Amino acid sequence: MIRKIINIIPAILFAASLFFSCTAPIDIKTKNSEFAIVIYGYLTDEYKFQYVRVTSSSPYFDEKTDYHISNAEVWVRSSNGEEYLFVSEKNGYYISHIKFAGIPGVTYNLSVEVDFDGDGETEIYEAKTTLLPIVPVDSINITLIDIMGYRHFSLNFYMQEPAETENCYLFKFFINDSISNDKISELLVSDDRMYNGEYIPGANITYFEDATDEDVIEKNKDNDDIYMAVPGDRIRLQVLNIEKGYYNFINECISEKYGENPFFGGPPSNIATNMSNGAIGYFASYCVQEKTTVVP
Repeated sequence: MIRKIINIIPAILFAASLFFSCTAPIDIKTKNSEFAIVIYGYLTDEYKFQYVRVTSSSPYFDEKTDYHISNAEVWVRSSNGEEYLFVSEKNGYYISHIKFAGIPGVTYNLSVEVDFDGDGETEIYEAKTTLLPIVPVDSINITLIDIMGYRHFSLNFYMQEPAETENCYLFKFFINDSISNDKISELLVSDDRMYNGEYIPGANITYFEDATDEDVIEKNKDNDDIYMAVPGDRIRLQVLNIEKGYYNFINECISEKYGENPFFGGPPSNIATNMSNGAIGYFASYCVQEKTTVVP
């Protein structure tokens, strides 16, 4: 199911913890976690310069948030024998030395070689991804709905979901080409358990708030999780068929940010990755399809 979890710890629990706490001072000794290499990138079927980013995690109390790594050797090799060297640019980004398009059904192997721990020995971090084919979307539209007296714009899509395969989907939207849910904590994902093999006749993906309503603007002025639109706005939607591992990775990243249910959720655990040798991050791939509509 499409997920965007927002977990709010009731203020009363916090107040109660203060009331019952000891008054004696407690000296809490904290220790920063060890550095870890962070590798993230994805390939698409678009003919372009593909990219991979290589950085390092930072200590919890360090105000610096970007430890980019610029001295790695980065290669992507395909199962059909092609090799692509990725050249270091800025801020940890490595760009393919030539433009190329991923091919559906082909597996791509990522290799990152770098002396990350500074011991004079090169470490190798690897991952692989298989580019899945497009599941065609027939169309998208936006309908007006009323929720508790406020107007909303519902973004919906129509398509035949294939029965012969288990599919997971990633949804990315763009409002007038400038605003999008591009952060990993804002991504919308879904598996096909609810509608495997069925025709999807206008399933809702997300809602946009009405930016013509001054009350709505005031209410959401400090809420970065809310997207707003007005009639005439152009909406682009990408429906991407992704691997199950990448689907799980996105869901776990969202849960890591917003938290599990405090009463019934288990303890936090490491986010799943397809990177080897203790690296953090994910190497993914997908074919891009896009549909466009206008807010009525």
